[in-house]
Amino acid sequence: QSAAKVPIMITFNVVDRDGDHNDVKPQACIFKVGDDCRQDVLALQVISLLRDIFQAVGLNLYLFPYGVLPTGAERGIIEVVPNTRSRSQMGETTDGGLYEIFQQDYGPVGSTTFETARENFLISSAGYAVASLLLQPKDRHNGNLLFDDVGRLVHIDFGFILETSPGGNMRFESAHFKLSHEMTQLLDPSGVMKSKTWHQFVSLCVKGYLAARRYMDGIISTVQMMLDSGLPCFSRGDPIGNLRKRFHPEMSEREAAHFMIHVCTDAYNKWTTAGYDLIQYLQQGIEK
Repeated sequence: QSAAKVPIMITFNVVDRDGDHNDVKPQACIFKVGDDCRQDVLALQVISLLRDIFQAVGLNLYLFPYGVLPTGAERGIIEVVPNTRSRSQMGETTDGGLYEIFQQDYGPVGSTTFETARENFLISSAGYAVASLLLQPKDRHNGNLLFDDVGRLVHIDFGFILETSPGGNMRFESAHFKLSHEMTQLLDPSGVMKSKTWHQFVSLCVKGYLAARRYMDGIISTVQMMLDSGLPCFSRGDPIGNLRKRFHPEMSEREAAHFMIHVCTDAYNKWTTAGYDLIQYLQQGIEK
């Protein structure tokens, strides 16, 4: 398992050459051996492209395409996302789910700080929902979900994308994106998909998906350029054809919007999401 390949983290002091040369800030990097980092690069290129698309059309959706530099066969350098903790690390120091953790970190529900953090979680969750629908990243356990210090979600580790998943495609992660029960508690306090924040989330997902569809050919071309690379994500099935199908080019905008609404409701408390988290906890001790 990839988790058994122990990486090394080193923190550098980096000088800002564009500004004040006295401005030195720490930058941590992970040196990894035994994984083909080119697949992460591919996923992050698509995520970077989506971020640019969202910005170009004026959508307030958050994505963080961190840096990855392959340095040889099955080795590379990975930027550590600053000011973040994984969900599993949060569980080591705090009891309760995200709803309770956000109250502990940002204040009571309804306070400006809590609602700002909830909004940050919402816009980042929607951004990664669109990216996840297209890229189909798997192995979305709580060690691969980061939260920054203002409440934004960041996905890391794209060792399984498109047609591949851990365990020989056993379909444990059948939802198009991860939306666990504790996530829905933040996004939908009503618990029945009636909250203002839930409707905001779905609306942003729909707008992000429709924006991505307009740039479908560019996104597909970005992935297609790596088709002959020998990456695992191209080793089975029809990854390019299935990626195109997820854009549903045959649909009108109204039909595509309804499709994305269905994707969101399908992901809501999908039982396989909780099941996969439980398997990870039992196998590797990764907190649910």
